[in-house]
Amino acid sequence: MLTIPLKTKTANCLGLIAIHLDFIGRFVEARDCTSDAVLLRRSLVAEDPDSIPDQAHLAYQLGHLGIWLSDLNQHEESLRATEESIILYQSLVEKNPASYTPDLAHQLGYLGIRLSNLNRHEESLGATEESITLYRSLVEKNPASYTPDLARQLGNLGIRLSNLNRYEESLGTTEESITLYRSLVETNPASYTPKLALQLGNVGIHLSNLNRHEESLGATEESVTLYRSLVEKNPASYTPGLARGLGSLSVRLSNLNQHMESLGAAQESVTQYRSLVDKNPASYTPGLARELGSLGVQLSNLNRHTESLGVVQESVSLYRSLVDKNPASYTPDLARELDNLGILLSYLNRHTESLEATQESFLLLSEM
Repeated sequence: MLTIPLKTKTANCLGLIAIHLDFIGRFVEARDCTSDAVLLRRSLVAEDPDSIPDQAHLAYQLGHLGIWLSDLNQHEESLRATEESIILYQSLVEKNPASYTPDLAHQLGYLGIRLSNLNRHEESLGATEESITLYRSLVEKNPASYTPDLARQLGNLGIRLSNLNRYEESLGTTEESITLYRSLVETNPASYTPKLALQLGNVGIHLSNLNRHEESLGATEESVTLYRSLVEKNPASYTPGLARGLGSLSVRLSNLNQHMESLGAAQESVTQYRSLVDKNPASYTPGLARELGSLGVQLSNLNRHTESLGVVQESVSLYRSLVDKNPASYTPDLARELDNLGILLSYLNRHTESLEATQESFLLLSEM
């Protein structure tokens, strides 16, 4: 039987091992290590329910468990772990607000993500708004420490509002996030340029949702420019952001009928994703499948239907493999690409095949 000091040391060690496992993409082992650490922390709290440090360590490990579970698409379990972490932090804040309000704000931000992953968008919005309220109060007392957190959560709030089709509000919060990140980049460009690039991409989406396509293009172009500079210094870390940004740029250009430029951006995005898939297929195959579908649209816009057909067929093939592993996440994407495939086959007068693709798309949607 482990003594209390040994339990504490073992739990600490398991928590550190889990973090290292996460860094190298071994999420299952990270989850299992953290689950073991949580069990030890629970037993320590049971032995001394009034110990604030033990409660805080349990809350911290539950928060991390929520991250690893989310990484493994175990969204219900991730939500439960995060909710329990928040309950503990709320109790700790009552006893010591100065020490634990930042942790509570942090976990409320994660709660917004967990709820969003389950399409519980109204609740997700509420959790994110509560996180921002806490961060605003923290920034008033210590702007240097908490402005980055406020900027991040404002960006998340923009996404939550957009999920509810509240595009004007979404734009306003994301613009506030960008303003904060621009000031942070002035003092620490290495740390905050990637986050500015991300939020510029997001504001491009929100502007596009409001049909402000010229402004949307400008924001997306700035985002891509920043990602290119980041890739020059650290390709391993920022090529995914560039690949995603180029895909968005293609859409923005297409919205303005700049189809040749849109095609070039889509082709470059696909090239980047192919290189990423070569190194890590599990993480980047969904991105490649998505951008192949977009490339097919751009080729079709230029009446290059035969080339478009091959690209969309590859997208469909990739989505089939993804649906085999995770039907809940990827069946809607497969249905969309099958519908596009049917349209292309019709353009090429291959009407029997077109019918088959369209019927399969309809069946998938009707079974969802």
